[in-house]
This record gives sequence, C-alpha cells and structure tokens, in this order.
Amino acid sequence: MPKTKAPAKVKKAKKGAADNHHDAPEHKTAEKIMETVLKEQSVEASTERLDQWVTIECPHCGEGTELHVIADMDGNSIDQDCTVCCRSFVAHVEIDEGEAHVGVEAA
Repeated sequence: MPKTKAPAKVKKAKKGAADNHHDAPEHKTAEKIMETVLKEQSVEASTERLDQWVTIECPHCGEGTELHVIADMDGNSIDQDCTVCCRSFVAHVEIDEGEAHVGVEAA
C-alpha cells in the first residue's frame, strides 16, 4: 500500500496582524481627529455664552421693550417694529467683554 502524506499544517497569522500594519496610518489619523474634536468641545464647553435681555426704547414713541441678545449677534443690526406705535427702528448690537450694548435709531 502506498503511503499518503498528511496534509501540511498551515500556520494561521495572528488575528488582525496583517490588517494592523496597513491600517496604522488611518488609525493615527483617526486618533488625531478625535483629539482635535475633544479639544474643541472642551473649549466650547468652557466658553461663557452671552445670553442677555437688554432694555431699549423706541426712537419714535419712547416705549420701552426688551431685546434678546446672544453672542452671535455681535456687530449686527436688527430691524424691528415698535409694538406700540408700529414704526420701524434699527437696533445695533455690539458686545464688549461679555457686556451687550445696543444703540437704537429710527429706520
């Protein structure tokens, strides 16, 4: 009877060893992106947000009202109509050191 050879044993590579070599640059890039995102979130969380109600007066009738001012409004002008006399005016918003300043003029 002829002798048969036993099948050769195939060595298994360590799980993921081949993949890790090729994915290493991508992994480092992903880590850098995550670090950047976490730093941005930390800075954003520690940044104090401006959220104030500022009393303004209609330049036409002198009636007082309040304007809600947030940080994103810095340097903007807002067109509004007076709730009493219905005439329009412009409110100019400036924010300096966390304090909102609003100037009002007739439109």
